[in-house]
Formats: sequence, C-alpha cells, structure tokens
Amino acid sequence: MSGQMDFFNELKVIQDVVVNIMLSKENKYTDTEDLLIDTTYETIYKLLELMDGYGINHKKYEVKDIITDEIINKTVSIHNMCEDTLSHTDL
Repeated sequence: MSGQMDFFNELKVIQDVVVNIMLSKENKYTDTEDLLIDTTYETIYKLLELMDGYGINHKKYEVKDIITDEIINKTVSIHNMCEDTLSHTDL
C-alpha cells in the first residue's frame, strides 16, 4: 500500500473513532456549541497524534512550515499542546 493510502486509511480510522467517541458522549451535551467544540478538539488531537507517530501504523509525519523550512514537530509532540491551546469542555 502506498504512503498516501496509508495516510488516508489513518484519517478514516480517526474519523470513525471521533464519531464513536462523540456518539457515546452525545447525551451529556445540552449546548450544540460545546458538542462542536469537543468534536473539533478530538479530531484535531487525533490528527496531531497521527503526525507525532501515534497512529495505527506508528509512522511519524513531519509538519513543515514551507516558508521557513522549520519542522514544527521535530523536537516536540505537537498533540501535547492541544490541551493548553485549543478550546474544549470537561464533559
């Protein structure tokens, strides 16, 4: 399987996982905005985990700023920055 197909298969897994997570928590939400905030948070977190090498294939992907050529996840696991940076609820 090509690297591109591996990547998109990982994205499909992320989509399925996030849908199942949010379906299991759906009844806890009384506010649609909170539901959407947590859905986007879970999706971004899982995507950044994939970039950091924590997907099912354990491949690490470089996230590169194409203007400066800086690899932004070279020395840090960027998924760990989500909790302090992105909005999410405590549900």
